[in-house]
Amino acid sequence: MDRTTAPKVYNFGPLTLSPASSHTLANGIRIHIESGSEIEVSRLTVALPAGEAESPKPGLAACAAMVLIEGTKRMNGEEIANTLEYNGAWVNTAVSTHYSTVTLSSLNDKFADLLPIVAEMILAPVFPAEAVANILQRQAARLDIEHEKVSFLADKAIRPLAYGSDNPLSRTENPDEIRSFTPEELSDFHYSRLDPKEIHVFFSGNITEAMIQAVDRVFVRFPAHTPVPVAPLHFPTTAPEQRRVDIAIDHAKQSAIKLMIPAAGRESEDFVPLRATVTALGGYFGSRLMLNIREDKGLTYGISAVLLGYSQRSFITVTTQTDGSTKEEVIKLIFEEMEKMKDPASYTEDEVKRLSRFLLSNLATILDTPFSRMDYTQTHIFAYTPDDYFEQQERFARNLTPEVIAEMARKYFDTSAAIIATAGN
Repeated sequence: MDRTTAPKVYNFGPLTLSPASSHTLANGIRIHIESGSEIEVSRLTVALPAGEAESPKPGLAACAAMVLIEGTKRMNGEEIANTLEYNGAWVNTAVSTHYSTVTLSSLNDKFADLLPIVAEMILAPVFPAEAVANILQRQAARLDIEHEKVSFLADKAIRPLAYGSDNPLSRTENPDEIRSFTPEELSDFHYSRLDPKEIHVFFSGNITEAMIQAVDRVFVRFPAHTPVPVAPLHFPTTAPEQRRVDIAIDHAKQSAIKLMIPAAGRESEDFVPLRATVTALGGYFGSRLMLNIREDKGLTYGISAVLLGYSQRSFITVTTQTDGSTKEEVIKLIFEEMEKMKDPASYTEDEVKRLSRFLLSNLATILDTPFSRMDYTQTHIFAYTPDDYFEQQERFARNLTPEVIAEMARKYFDTSAAIIATAGN
């Protein structure tokens, strides 16, 4: 092998993502299936309606999900933990904007024994007082630490400015409030969102027909329930009166910077090209912000830009940490990069080609396994993306031009509309 010559780089061939197989049970639960793994393993994710936006108090939805593994009407938490460990399986919980999920990862030959336990964790959890107290204390202790971090404080400060004070996404968890939750509150919230018509089951791995039939038999038994109202996300239509907040923390060694600019939502035809433009700004290691502020000037260890997308609104978001003495310089450099990107002449052929390959590489990664394909399906349902969202991204990545990126920058990189929060020394 000649290690003095770099290997040839080939362009991606056609990328095709077939939709997951889906069917609806008699009670309304939707089952989504992605099969194809050569290894005898599977992953079952049950998505229940109601997440952060519907949580009665910040953090309550996440705590309620965590307690599900701590006991049911048939098994206590220790028995559940021992059964999972003995069978080489594990259960995770997570909460998104409008959904809470329970995920079982297991070997196929153990799946039939574990499936009823997961179903019972959802249908008949008991929220034991001692287990609830332990989980709440762990969560509160974690938040005590988070509240000392400059990144957390900057994020907490910018949320009500960007999202609006009446938006549930503007709330942040408070350690003392977490400690005050009661088992009854957690139980009431969980049992309020078991409407089968809004439940999704995502089943991926090396899936057999017998396993699908077992899932259908278990989940079709979920009884009818009162529908869960989805919390509407209303964003401000005018700029906030306060556009910047600075939180002084004398003992901090760094200053966190968070910057947000409102932009078009996922329903807009501009969303895909804008997302790529934000990636060019700060979405990967070869991005403008990384090359200039990190590599060239050495003002930060890392800096990133992402597009946080909701149906009617998105937010161009830049986050970083730097020394307090260079905070204003970093903000100025971010704005300068945004302005430069409005000029198509500022893009080199290498930069456009590098960005195109990065975008296509990310899409190709989705196709790797049934688990990554199911992750895409899950995000598609949670984020309400269009059915041809994958195809839109591929077409755009293959036809990337400096003119299109610059047009998006001119249209949405409005630095005068930026909302900024900093926290640190």
